[in-house]
Amino acid sequence: MKRTMLIIALFAVLLVSMSAHTERVFEAADGFSAPDITVENRHQSVSLSELRGKYVLVSFWASSNAQSRILASQYDAFARNINEERFCLLSINLDRSERLFREIVRRDNLSAESQFFVSGNDAAAISDTYHLSGGYQSFLIDPQGKILATNPSNSTLEKFVCS
Repeated sequence: MKRTMLIIALFAVLLVSMSAHTERVFEAADGFSAPDITVENRHQSVSLSELRGKYVLVSFWASSNAQSRILASQYDAFARNINEERFCLLSINLDRSERLFREIVRRDNLSAESQFFVSGNDAAAISDTYHLSGGYQSFLIDPQGKILATNPSNSTLEKFVCS
């Protein structure tokens, strides 16, 4: 009887530790591993896991959200002045209309290579993965794939990327 209880207790401990680890890997918050996503535009297809070894800023925005659109422009300007071997910007638009997205990219003079349009089920999956229900956010990810900062300022970006 004691042996059976010991086996059950060990199994329970193993199960709890595995589930805690799994949740930690996929939580989109500072200190956690960034969930992997793949996006594509006219220039390229990019997977977050392919960018390991670089700092990556994943920025989610929409034309209807003024704050996220302003940040998309600021992040784009920052990315243009940084060494591409150390840093990559994935600016992901979640608008419903690709035509609107293209017009905003043109009007705001954003770099087309770092801008990605995602809609429909793909946008819903990314929103769920990164917990974007509360609004549009940005995540600075270190070369090992850990989230360093959520909605980083330019000074935070400079501190990590330019040091």
